[in-house]
Amino acid sequence: MTTGGYPPPPQDPRAPGGYPGGSPSYGETPPDYTRQFPQYGSPEYGAPQHGTPQYGAQGNQYGAPQYGSPQYGSPQHGAPQYGGPQYGSSQYGAPIGGAPGYPGPESNFGGGAPGELLPRLGARIIDTLIVGIPMVILTFVMLLASGGSGFVSFFMTVVTGVVAFGYWTYLESTQGATFGKKLLGLSVVAPGGGHPTLEQAAKRNAFIALQILTGIPVLGFLASLLSLAAWIGIAVTIEQDGGKQGFHDKFAGGTQVRKS
Repeated sequence: MTTGGYPPPPQDPRAPGGYPGGSPSYGETPPDYTRQFPQYGSPEYGAPQHGTPQYGAQGNQYGAPQYGSPQYGSPQHGAPQYGGPQYGSSQYGAPIGGAPGYPGPESNFGGGAPGELLPRLGARIIDTLIVGIPMVILTFVMLLASGGSGFVSFFMTVVTGVVAFGYWTYLESTQGATFGKKLLGLSVVAPGGGHPTLEQAAKRNAFIALQILTGIPVLGFLASLLSLAAWIGIAVTIEQDGGKQGFHDKFAGGTQVRKS
């Protein structure tokens, strides 16, 4: 049944009486009920509002990363990955910049094996001849010139001891080896590497200074015995020590004679 020539409008369940905008009066033109319903794309029916993403909208779905934000489990820019080395750090414990790793027991002394007893003894004999022959000649000349003076004899004994002590101390501290050691391929190395200091070289050759006292009666005899005991003790400790260090090396702080 029609009213006023218009078909009855569909009922709107939200409006009173079932009609949008209320029930129309008889004889009146019904309102445009299409305007009562929100259009597609309005916020009322789930359309995205300005600046608010829809659920499941492209580019911001659950599980998909937003632009500019990192995915879960992936490292951010500049942050290290879990388990991987950071930039600038060494891998697998290797030192940065090629620096050496932890030194071994012999690395402080440089390359080469420890010097054996016989080559070291041979070097001492060569050095003794280098120092002794000129000093014996000089002593003979001085005694001949003085008519065999006892004072000259004592004086030359002291000079010979000083020259011998200075020879070993100076060459080992400045060049790391005497001429005898160089001829047999040996060198003296300081505990931290390099040449021994003047103090270290003086300590390891202190027993040579006993030569100074040999010209004194009685005391010279004791000095000769001490010198002989020092030579024997050095030989025994060199042979028994794993690093071929004599007690004079230990006394000097840990010097070592090594093959060049």
